[in-house]
Amino acid sequence: MKVLHLASGALGRGASRGALWLHQGLLDQGVESRFLTTDAAPDLPGVEPVLPGPLGQVLLSGLRQLDRLPLRAYAFDRRGTLSPGWIGLPIQSMPGYDEADLIHLHWINDGLLDLNSLRRCKKPVVWTVRDLWPTTGLCHYPQGCDRQAGGCGHCPLLPAPAWPWPDPSHRGFRRKQRAIRRSPITFVGISPWVSQQLRASPIAAGRPVEMIWNCIDEQRFQPLPKPEARRALGLDAEQGPVVLAELRSPASEPWKGFQHLLAILPHLRSCGIHLWLFGAVPPDLEDLLPFDVRLFGRIDDDAQLRRLYAAADVFVCPTLEEAFGKTMAEAMACGTPVLAFRCSAPADLVEPGLTGALVEPGQSAALWQGLQQLLPQAHRMAATCAERAVERFSAPQAAQAYNQLYRRLLGQAPVLVEDDQ
Repeated sequence: MKVLHLASGALGRGASRGALWLHQGLLDQGVESRFLTTDAAPDLPGVEPVLPGPLGQVLLSGLRQLDRLPLRAYAFDRRGTLSPGWIGLPIQSMPGYDEADLIHLHWINDGLLDLNSLRRCKKPVVWTVRDLWPTTGLCHYPQGCDRQAGGCGHCPLLPAPAWPWPDPSHRGFRRKQRAIRRSPITFVGISPWVSQQLRASPIAAGRPVEMIWNCIDEQRFQPLPKPEARRALGLDAEQGPVVLAELRSPASEPWKGFQHLLAILPHLRSCGIHLWLFGAVPPDLEDLLPFDVRLFGRIDDDAQLRRLYAAADVFVCPTLEEAFGKTMAEAMACGTPVLAFRCSAPADLVEPGLTGALVEPGQSAALWQGLQQLLPQAHRMAATCAERAVERFSAPQAAQAYNQLYRRLLGQAPVLVEDDQ
């Protein structure tokens, strides 16, 4: 069985990271998996660029710029938040397409794939949905908007255009709907919440929807004794309670909910709770973070990230809209319980009393109260966190589930929906 994966974005982070771990898990199970990426230097087994060489990178950059053309009429460009998806390469032009038995799509934005070309695809297509872009006309996360239920239009994430311009959200919705209805696609949500959104979406109406957890590399993320992890980081092994979180910009990524963590900083300081943050510091936070918050910067070394997860007592993820929550799963795998809001995928990932706690969404006071309740119990959850993470989110588990799905799809005729548009 030959599977051709297609993913946009850097392999070291974001959606491509989980897709890459799945590819490696499939290789370990004997599947002939081939992974095409827009990354410039994919020096990994079975991984190759969509368009090779410097010229290929120039062409991909041009496609990215062209794809954003419908947003040029607006006063800002919310990069990574909105993707028109009106242009891309035909699936039939991809290296390895002819030899493949099945096509597996992951994150395909930035001008990578022409969705209309899927209508001419004669092979089964699996689309692993890693955010909500396939259910909307333009955005990756609706952020409380429900206009996708009626075809989008007058997108609240767009300001008034600088000059008269057709609404790209409604046009994108209709274009996506027409392409998907006549394509041999089986959607796979990376959490129960994502699968639920797909089943409710007019764009995906009639298409098969499965649920297979996103995966992490359970070999890279394992428990470490807390004193050992702290000493390896050059920190006091006996330091008081430590809360870890990932830096996110409240201005450009408000759905990540970092503003709610900022709101409880005075409580943390007054109770002697240490806050550690990793990730690049967004410009809008440069003057807001107090001097006593420990900043670790962007971490590309998984061994270092493992130490950081293991050294913390609790990992806090205040996101309001999340398709999965890779950092939450990695923290659990390292034996650290998670505090999150009871909404979207975190409500599926966190098992209260076993692997962390869930609190009322968008309530800073509830976040603080939940942290106070979770910290005294955190050490008792460590072993269960690691066990449940391996059982639910390991790459071998995901690879096995996809292997079974592939074989089932290859043994049946594709499901097509009549195009009534």
